[in-house]
Amino acid sequence: MALGAATAAVPGPCGPDLRVAVADPPPASAGGTTTVHAVVTNTGDTTTLGPFTLVVHLPPGVVGTGLAPAVCSTGPFGHTVTCTFPAGLAAGDSVAADVRLGVASGMDPGTLDGTVEADQPADPTPADNSARFAIVVR
Repeated sequence: MALGAATAAVPGPCGPDLRVAVADPPPASAGGTTTVHAVVTNTGDTTTLGPFTLVVHLPPGVVGTGLAPAVCSTGPFGHTVTCTFPAGLAAGDSVAADVRLGVASGMDPGTLDGTVEADQPADPTPADNSARFAIVVR
């Protein structure tokens, strides 16, 4: 090695690290439905050892229902949908959850915000565990 040359730090193992991505769903009319598609990717260097959840938070006037293949449950009033995934998401792999959104009748046209977040204990970078999406009511 040449004198004065810097050595690059080699990062150590970080374990499983979940990252959430979500696209805005297609617009919906008042009284209609649309579907939000959320993806969780393990960007870490090891497989998830335990189950993890993906939670979709919806604004007032919108209710959700989880669709297969994820195992999802709808919270009170339908504004929260929680999808549970089993352990075993390998490094670099992704899983998806689709949540059908029902827009209340009589909603004024506009844009409503929702959030998707993943929960994995001891995630080393929780800043990328959530994402926002917009629901356009036409």
